[in-house]
Amino acid sequence: MKILIIDNNIDKECWGSPDLCRMAQLAPQKNSIQNSIFVRRAPQEDLPKSPLGFDRVIVSGSKTSALEDAPWIDQLLDFINKTIELRIPFLGVCYGHQALARALGGKDFVRKSSTPETGWTKIQILEPSTLFKGLPSSFYSFSAHLEEISDLPSGMKRLAFSEGCRIQACQLENFPVFGIQFHPEKNLEGAKRILAQKSKRELPLLNPHRSEELYNPKIGELLFKNFLES
Repeated sequence: MKILIIDNNIDKECWGSPDLCRMAQLAPQKNSIQNSIFVRRAPQEDLPKSPLGFDRVIVSGSKTSALEDAPWIDQLLDFINKTIELRIPFLGVCYGHQALARALGGKDFVRKSSTPETGWTKIQILEPSTLFKGLPSSFYSFSAHLEEISDLPSGMKRLAFSEGCRIQACQLENFPVFGIQFHPEKNLEGAKRILAQKSKRELPLLNPHRSEELYNPKIGELLFKNFLES
């Protein structure tokens, strides 16, 4: 299996999307053939010419605003649309989730959040999906976002929500094209590091002192395994 990870991270210490690479290792090997993971940097305009040849495409988060305009963002949105047209399974995480909605519907489908979420967020599933197969109807996962999807483009359905965010997950109907606002790929160490950084800015945080209690590695592992098997 050939898995493409599009890395949109702005902070250099996050370049390469190591958390997503770690999750991509969960892809089952077929016929003893080693899975291949390819990471390309969208902000450096380093996208492949086409998604053809890749079996799965994952688009990372970013501190970039979903409302921002730049040549690399136009290229990313075009690449997302090509991926969908070619019916290649797709997963957008946080910024990637918002970019999916913008690619399909335009800027009117993303906005600044009135209730930004940073910390451990209770995700509540609305309806069954292959992405959430085997997961409980509600679970905690890490979040770090200032923006969100305001509404869903035609052909998409809402899969999950939280108290502060109406669209925590979505799917293109009848096809494995998904977006998730939360970060199930974050491990305990990474989540605690972000919370420590945000606490210095005196930002409101969700359950900042309950990391050991609420972190469950099986949530991310199962969600990504489900996507990679879709």
